[in-house]
Amino acid sequence: MGSIGESMRVAKEPNIHLYAEHLLNIRTLSIQASLATQSNNETKATLSTDGSKLMLTHGGETASIELPIRIPEGHNDATLAIPAAPSNELSFRLKVQENPGSGLLGEVSSDRGYVIPWMASDLTSATEISCAGCETVLITRGTISQWKDLPSEGWAEMMDFWHCHKPDVPHSHGGNGDVGRGISANSRLAIEQGVGLVGPMDLLFARGDCSSLQTQQTDTPSGTSNSLLCPKCNAYVGLYDHATQGYRLRKPHLAVSPSPSVPPASYESERWLACHLLNAAESQGVRKLSVWAADGDEPGKPVLTMQVWLFATDLTISSSVTKTPEPVSVVKVLYREIRGSPENADKGGMPAAGKLSAAALAESEVELEMKEWTALRGTLDVSGVLLPPKARKFQDWEVGLLRRFTVSDLHQGA
Repeated sequence: MGSIGESMRVAKEPNIHLYAEHLLNIRTLSIQASLATQSNNETKATLSTDGSKLMLTHGGETASIELPIRIPEGHNDATLAIPAAPSNELSFRLKVQENPGSGLLGEVSSDRGYVIPWMASDLTSATEISCAGCETVLITRGTISQWKDLPSEGWAEMMDFWHCHKPDVPHSHGGNGDVGRGISANSRLAIEQGVGLVGPMDLLFARGDCSSLQTQQTDTPSGTSNSLLCPKCNAYVGLYDHATQGYRLRKPHLAVSPSPSVPPASYESERWLACHLLNAAESQGVRKLSVWAADGDEPGKPVLTMQVWLFATDLTISSSVTKTPEPVSVVKVLYREIRGSPENADKGGMPAAGKLSAAALAESEVELEMKEWTALRGTLDVSGVLLPPKARKFQDWEVGLLRRFTVSDLHQGA
C-alpha cells in the first residue's frame, strides 16, 4: 500500500466522515463521526456481527470503516447510542477487553513495535543494493561479505560520559585526555572494503565498493559537498561522508534484494521519515523535536524549521476517506513551523502554546535535507484530511499522521 497521501480519495469533505483509533495503552477504541448536517432520530451507528466494521447511516447515506481492532462479543451487531441533542460531531468509546486465548489483542500487538528495515541482521553477502527509482544495481551480490550495525548517534560522547578512561590505559584528566583514550567525539569510524555499516537511515561503504556511483560536487562557503548519483537515472542516492571518507547511501532512495530469488523492494519516503523521527526520539529520549533543513549554500544554517511533537508513536487508525478499507499503523504528529532557527522555538518565534510550550517538554534537533523537510511538511499537511475537521488542530498545533513501518512490511516492498 502507498503513502497516506496516495490513499485519500476525496477532494471535498464527505457528508459522513468516520475515523477510529485503537488506543492500545488504555485498551479503548475511539470512534469519531463528522456529519455535514446535524444528527437526528434516523441517524444510526451499527457494529457488524463479527465486530470488525462500523456502519453509520445518516441523511439517506451510509458510510463504513473496517475497525482497527475487532470488537469482542457483547457489542456485536449492536446499535450504538446516538446523543439525543442534534450535532454534527459524534463520538463513541468502546472498551476492548483482552480475553485469554482469544488473540484479540495479541493479533494486533504482534505487528507492533519499533521496526527499522534493512539492519545488519537482515543483510547477507547475497544482498544486492539498487537505485529505488530505476533499479540499477549499485552494490552487486558478494561485494559486501560482512554487515555491522553502526553505533547510535552520539556514541563517542556517551562513551566519554560513562567511562573516564579505558581499563588498564594510562590517562590524564587534562584537556588532551580524550585523544589518548581514543573514544572522543573526534574518533573516526574505520571503513573497510567488503564491510557494510548499517544505520537506521543509511548504509555506509568504502568507496571501492561503490565504484559505479557518480559524484556531483558543490562548492559552499563551508567547504565542498559531494552528492552521490545513480549512474543511469542520475537520481540522488546519498553523499560522500567526510568524517569517515566513505560513501553514505540513504535508505529511502534504495531498493534491496536479499537473494537472487527475491526481487528488489523499496518503501515510500513517508515511512522512512517516520522511522527517522522515531529513531531520533528513541535515541535522544524525547518526543519533541525541532526538525530543520539547512540552506543549500551554507550547510548548518537552518532556514526552515518545524517543531514536531510525536504525540502517539504507535497508533492504528481507520478512516472512511481512504481508498482501501484496511487499518494502518501511524505516528500521530503535532507540528508547527518556526520562524527562524530552532533556538526561536517558544521564544517569540511562534505563538505560545500554554502548558504545552517550552517548559513542558524536553526538545532535541533533527536535521533533514531540504527535499526531505519539504516532503515531511507536505505529507503531514495532506494527511490531516484523514482526520475529522475538528481533530486537525490542537491549541496552536496542526495535527497530522505518518505511516510507520510494521513487522509485516519487512516481508514485502511498497
